[in-house]
Amino acid sequence: MFALSICNSLFVLLDGTSVLVFIVTFLLIYWSTRRHPGIPPGPGRWPIIGNLGSLAGPDKLKVFRDLRCKYGDVFALYFGSELTVVLNGYEAIKDAFLKQGRYFSFRPENDFTARSITTDLVFGNGPEWKAKRAYIMNAFRDICFIRNGAVLEKIVHEELDLLIDDITHIEKPFCPRKTMSLSFASVMFNILHGKRPERGDKRFQWYLDELDLGFQRFLNTQLRHYCFPWLDKLPGDLLLLQYTSDKSAKTIEYFDEVFKQREMNALQGSRDCLLDFFLSEDSPLARDEIWKCHHDLMAAGSETSATTLNWMILFLALYPEVQAKLHAEITRTIGKTLPAIRDRSEIPYVEAVILETLRIGSNVPLAVPHFVKEDVSFRGFLIPNGTTIIANVTSVHHDPSVFPDPFAFRPERFLDESGRVLQASEQVIPFSMGQRSCIGESIARIELFLYVTRIVQNVEFKLPAGCKRPTLNGVFGITYRPEDYNVDIAKRN
Repeated sequence: MFALSICNSLFVLLDGTSVLVFIVTFLLIYWSTRRHPGIPPGPGRWPIIGNLGSLAGPDKLKVFRDLRCKYGDVFALYFGSELTVVLNGYEAIKDAFLKQGRYFSFRPENDFTARSITTDLVFGNGPEWKAKRAYIMNAFRDICFIRNGAVLEKIVHEELDLLIDDITHIEKPFCPRKTMSLSFASVMFNILHGKRPERGDKRFQWYLDELDLGFQRFLNTQLRHYCFPWLDKLPGDLLLLQYTSDKSAKTIEYFDEVFKQREMNALQGSRDCLLDFFLSEDSPLARDEIWKCHHDLMAAGSETSATTLNWMILFLALYPEVQAKLHAEITRTIGKTLPAIRDRSEIPYVEAVILETLRIGSNVPLAVPHFVKEDVSFRGFLIPNGTTIIANVTSVHHDPSVFPDPFAFRPERFLDESGRVLQASEQVIPFSMGQRSCIGESIARIELFLYVTRIVQNVEFKLPAGCKRPTLNGVFGITYRPEDYNVDIAKRN
C-alpha cells in the first residue's frame, strides 16, 4: 500500500509537471507567433524566425510581388521578433514619406544599427542628423556646382578620359562591373579629397573590395541579429561582431592615412574638397566620426551609380537598336564634343535611356529602411512604435498599370510622340523621396548623363559571339546588380 501511494503521488506530480510544461510551451509559442492586433495583414508567423520562410525563393523581388498580390499595398512581416511593414506602389510610399513624413522619416534604432559602421548621415535621427545633412549638402553645392557645375564636369571628364582609354584597349570579352565601380569610386574620392586616387593604388582597391563584400553580407548579418540575437552569447563570432570590429579598425587606419595626407597638403582655411569642410572649425562632425561619414559617402556615392551603369551596358548590348539610336542622337546633337550639363535638355533620349535603366534595374530595390517612433495610424492599420518601414521601390518601377510591359526595355516610354520632349515620370524613384531621399541625387544624375554620353560617343558594346545570352537576373543585396556578364567593346571611329 505504501509503495502504491508513492506511485500515485509520482503520477500526480508528473501530470502536474507535464501540464505546466505544456502551458508554458503553449504560451511561448503563442507569444512568439501572434501578430500584433490591428497591424497590416501578412503571412503566418513562425517561432524564432518569424516570416523568413515566406521569403524563401531564388528571386526575392518576385517573392515581394507575390506577397503584394496576396496581401495588398501595405503588408507586415516579422524578421525574427522585429516587425517590418512593407509599402508597395507609388501612392502608399508617397502617403508615408511625403504626406505623413513627420512620422515616417526616422531610421531604425536597434542593436544592429548601433553596432554597424554607419554614421548619423545614414542612420541618424533628430537635430544632429539634420545639421549634418544640411552641412554636407551645402558643401556639395559649394564644391561641385559653382560656375554651373564646371568643377563637377571637370572631375568627371578627367575620370572618363582614363576610363575610355582603358576600355578601348580591351581586345577580349570583358566584365565591366569592377571597372565601373572603380571609376565612380574615383570620382567620389576626388570630390572628397580634391584629387583622384593614384592609379593602381592597392590600398584603395582593397577598400573597394571591402565595400563590395559589405554590401553582399549586410542583409544576411542583419537577419541573424534580428532572429538570433542570443548568438552573441555563444563562443565564436556567430553574429560577425568581431569581424565587423576588425574591419572597422582597418578602415579607420586607412582613412587616418588619407586624412593626414590632406591635412599636410591643404592650404590653411581651404575648402576645395569635402574633407576640408569636415575638418574645418564649423563642421558638425566630430573628428572621430569623419571616417564613418567618408565611408557612407564613398559607398552610396559610387556603388549605386556604378550598378546603374552596369545595368545600362547590359541593356545596350541586349538591345543594339537602342544603342544605335542613342549614338545617332548624341552624334546629331553634339557630335564628338565633350558633353556638358547644359546639354541634358538637348539630348532627351539619353535621359530617357537613363530613366528606363533606373526603372528596370532598381539598383536599391528596397531603399534604406525607415522607422516609426510612435504608434501611427496609416491607411486603416496600426503601425506600432518601433516598427521598421521598407519601401518596395520595385513595386513602383515594375507596376504594369503604370509601366505597361514593365520588363521590356523601352526608353521611348519617357518621350512624347515627337521623341524630342522628355516626359519626366515622378514614379521613377530610385533615390527614394521625402526628407530621407538620397543626399547625392543631383550629383548622381549628372554623373550618369556624362558617363553615358561620353562612353557611347567612343565605344560600342556587343554580345560576344558564341556566348550564352545574359539574363536579366539580379544579385540581391543592399543593391540589386546584374549577374556578371561579358561584352565585346568596339572602338568607334
